[in-house]
Amino acid sequence: MKLRADAQRNLDRLLEAAGECFAEQGVDASVDEIARRAGVGHGTVFRRFPTKDALLAAVLTKEMLQLSNTAETAYDDPDAGAAFDRFVRNVAAAYGRNRSLIEAMKRCEETPEVDALVNAVARLLQRAQDAGAVRTDVTAEDVLALVPTASNYPEIVLDGLRPAR
Repeated sequence: MKLRADAQRNLDRLLEAAGECFAEQGVDASVDEIARRAGVGHGTVFRRFPTKDALLAAVLTKEMLQLSNTAETAYDDPDAGAAFDRFVRNVAAAYGRNRSLIEAMKRCEETPEVDALVNAVARLLQRAQDAGAVRTDVTAEDVLALVPTASNYPEIVLDGLRPAR
């Protein structure tokens, strides 16, 4: 069902504000702060999202899709090793900007969006492994588990993922 224009604007502002709050404060961001930033009432939040977890899931779904798109875009790069490195750096930077992404993987691990992300990373990883740019004993799940660490130390994580020379 299509929302009225004003309801759609409120929803867009709400999701944007929630994304900002969760990114800054993690999953403990308050609904009151989210509503205040969005310029809507507390009740408006709960009419659209029955729980804070439902709001978090809506925001994190969008984030997971963006990360999947990042992996899919990297897959098209002719240099598999450089594409993989760039993907890890880009996702690590996203984790550095958004505190809720770490918690997202835990809370959303049984969702189609996380499955799509794991599959996209697996394809990118396999291509980099086939090119000899990444160790063969690493899985997509390993890469995604290491990415939060990479937000502070991307070169160390990437060095650990490269095959021994």
